[in-house]
Amino acid sequence: MKKQAPFVFMLSMLPGLLVLQTLDAQDAGGDEIQSPYIEFKYLKNTEGHRILDAKIFLAGELGLIPLEGLPVKFYTNYEMPELLGEAITDKNGVAHYIIPENVALPVDEDNNWWFYAEFEGNERYEMTMEELTVMDVNLRMSVEENEGGKKIFLEAFTVIDSEKIPVSNQDIFVFVPRMFSLLPVAEGYFIDGEAEVEFPDDVPGDEDGNLTVIGRFNDHWQFGNVEQRAETTWGVPSSHKVAESHRALWTQIAPRWMIVTLTILLAGVWGHYLFAIISMIRINRDGKRSE
Repeated sequence: MKKQAPFVFMLSMLPGLLVLQTLDAQDAGGDEIQSPYIEFKYLKNTEGHRILDAKIFLAGELGLIPLEGLPVKFYTNYEMPELLGEAITDKNGVAHYIIPENVALPVDEDNNWWFYAEFEGNERYEMTMEELTVMDVNLRMSVEENEGGKKIFLEAFTVIDSEKIPVSNQDIFVFVPRMFSLLPVAEGYFIDGEAEVEFPDDVPGDEDGNLTVIGRFNDHWQFGNVEQRAETTWGVPSSHKVAESHRALWTQIAPRWMIVTLTILLAGVWGHYLFAIISMIRINRDGKRSE
């Protein structure tokens, strides 16, 4: 029985050794300076607010890892960069900065605004930066429902040297908000600054059919993201409530099969620990008796 003691002891210590090895690997990786990525976007919303969003993240084997708590500086004026302001990345890795309304942005020879976002780096992450140029566009939207159906009317124009220039030959998309993103439901085309879009009849809304309609230049090569929103009752009434007795992965009450499986797995793990402890006690007793 004494010959079995070292084997059982090593077996009982194996989980602890694995944990220590994992922690040592994480500490070693934490000393390396990592190279993050940055995604820089511009948005002009319904209220006319000009918003700069810079998302900083790491690209790993399991996907994108957002970085929280990093300072990002925003600049304008390509010829002589001027600091607009600074923001800190949130839990999603996004630094959100709203350009004050009273700030007049300089334009280049093509009437574009130039923006620059920079994270200067620290002891853990290298410096990263990104720039973009956008042309300011004014987008207006109205909705109308009659016997001919549900219509969305859009107008878009730029202003150069106090002259109103209509947008032409550009696509415009209509979205509705969903849980994690915007759902495209229709699209139109600008001709001489105007576009008309027919809204579909089969888009789900809330219980009363309320639905937010969004007309948007989405990641446009020239305008960035520019949108207008309108509240309508164009949605198909639908209920998204889940019965309290319903069990699924997304409900507060876990499915029974998951509870049973987890219980069996945990019982097996702790059963092995208990078996190792009992075996060590028995070996100790047998050793004393043999003496």
